[in-house]
Amino acid sequence: MCRAFPTTLKGPARVWFNKIPPNTVGSFEELSKLFVNNFIGGQRHKHSSSNLLTIEQGENENLRSFITRFNREALTVDEMDDKLLMVAFHNGVNSDLFIHKIYEQEPQTMAELVHSAQNFMNAEDAIIANKRKRAKCMEADFPRHPEQGPRLKKARTGEKKDRDNKKANSLARSQ
Repeated sequence: MCRAFPTTLKGPARVWFNKIPPNTVGSFEELSKLFVNNFIGGQRHKHSSSNLLTIEQGENENLRSFITRFNREALTVDEMDDKLLMVAFHNGVNSDLFIHKIYEQEPQTMAELVHSAQNFMNAEDAIIANKRKRAKCMEADFPRHPEQGPRLKKARTGEKKDRDNKKANSLARSQ
C-alpha cells in the first residue's frame, strides 16, 4: 500500500497509520477495518460522575484494592471535578483508621488524598512485615506452641529398660 495516503491524516490518526508495518494491509477494506477497530471499537461509554458515589470499599477489601478499583472507575467519568472525586472517595472508603488519618490531615486535593493513602498503606505494610518478622523469631526461639509447654523426654518402655539393663550387665561381666 502506498505511504502517500496519510498526508491528509492529522494527529492520532496519522500516528496510528505510521505504526502500521509496510506491506501488511492489502486493501482499503482492510485499512478501514483496522481504523474502525482502533478508533471506534476501542472507545468506552463514559459514566456519569454520580456513578462514583455508588462505589464502596468491600467488607474484606483492603485499602489498596479499593483505591485501584476507585481509580479505574474514575477514569470512565468524563470531566471529573477534584472536589467531587474527594467526596466520592470519602463516601466509599470504610477503613476506620484511614478515615481518622484523613480527617486529621484534611487533604485539599485528590492528589494529596492519594498521597496520604499511599503513606498509610506503606505504614500498614511495614507493620505487617514487622509482625511476620517477630512471629518468625518467636518460632525460632520456641519451636513449640507456648501453650504446649516444654518438650518432655519419652519414657522408656519396660522392654527397652530390660534390654538396656542386660547390655549393662554383660558389659560389666566381660570387664
